Amino acid sequence: MRVMMLGGGTNQLCAIKRIKERGDTVIVSDYLESSPGKLIADYTVLADTFSYEKTVQAARETGADAVLTVGTDQPVLTAARVAKTLGLISGLNPETALAVTNKKYMKSIFCDHRIPTVAYELLSKDTDYKDLESFQYPAVLKPVDSQGQRGIFKVYNPEQVAENLAECLKYSKTGEALLEAYYENQEVTVSGWVKEGKTYILTMTDRVTFSEDEKIGVCVSHEHPSVHIKEYGDTAKDLTEDIVKAFEIENGPIYFQFLIGAKGMVVNEIACRIGGAYEDQFIPAITGFDILDAQLDLVQGQAVSLDSIQDYDFRDNQSCVSVQLFFAQPGQITSTTHKEDMLTIEGVEDFRCHYSQGQSIPKTENASARAGFGLIYGNTEKEIRDRIGKFFDNLHITSVTNENLVIRGSRGNRHND
Repeated sequence: MRVMMLGGGTNQLCAIKRIKERGDTVIVSDYLESSPGKLIADYTVLADTFSYEKTVQAARETGADAVLTVGTDQPVLTAARVAKTLGLISGLNPETALAVTNKKYMKSIFCDHRIPTVAYELLSKDTDYKDLESFQYPAVLKPVDSQGQRGIFKVYNPEQVAENLAECLKYSKTGEALLEAYYENQEVTVSGWVKEGKTYILTMTDRVTFSEDEKIGVCVSHEHPSVHIKEYGDTAKDLTEDIVKAFEIENGPIYFQFLIGAKGMVVNEIACRIGGAYEDQFIPAITGFDILDAQLDLVQGQAVSLDSIQDYDFRDNQSCVSVQLFFAQPGQITSTTHKEDMLTIEGVEDFRCHYSQGQSIPKTENASARAGFGLIYGNTEKEIRDRIGKFFDNLHITSVTNENLVIRGSRGNRHND
């Protein structure tokens, strides 16, 4: 079978390799001449993953029998539309795919079904800023249909909305943005699988982000299990099931983001994809359910077995996992620590540095500047914290001034335990 993967970045690498391991032909499609996934693909095509027109043409020309994406938001809609046009199998119809990739429709469904979320206003280039004077500030300005925290701003008054709206809208295909009331929070993510409308939650993790306003929402690590699972696990389960029903999600992976603060748990946004924090690797390791194989089985028309999780309860899973999505200070690189050296550290199961000798690291403005990742396991909280410490002790991205540019990470949201 010829399987087209939308996106050839590091988030798609495991899926591309798995397709080949299963004996299928993999076609990698994105807008880059060279990306990590294209280096190992059987065939490559140049087509923007946001573009239905270019992607469906590429799928026809390459004879794709299945099309999908993992680890990234907007291509979910493209994949669903292409699948419907070509009569291929998809876990989502285009209408549901639009609702889970465009926050305008997403927020409307939340409100219609009384799913708790923050107050918001829909904006465009024609917005009258006088109408925003009574809005609750601070607030978050974001495109309705972007990804990777691009075009997001924390604003404190209507004047700052006006200053940043044009830049925000550069990242929206539809020319629309949301202004959301800022909710002081810690963020958690729920990953799971839906089969014939029934929800199976697999993990609840802490999604740890930068605290600075200019990097709002940019994730630095995912930590399992969530520190909030005891208090909010039941609420997360109920809300997840309510969302699946409200959006009429029938089959496939889910990745929902919730905010926990003084007023309890509210939903931030949702996606119908495998998460981008290497969930395709750690979910099978700690649950016994291979979510990546399940998605490939789904789009290839094969039965998805849930036997391994029939009696599974995510609230009882205390497996210690840390996905360090590390960043670095700006600078020109002279050397980086080799992958094989990082993998000798006990508990480090995978590692990648996105930069190499001679390249320059830009200022961090969104997730695109991420320097790399490390997937780390431990048997206890103390052990995984020690292993994270050793990970950063050994990780070096050295500048021309002989400085280590790496921004040191930690077991997030647990500093006072």
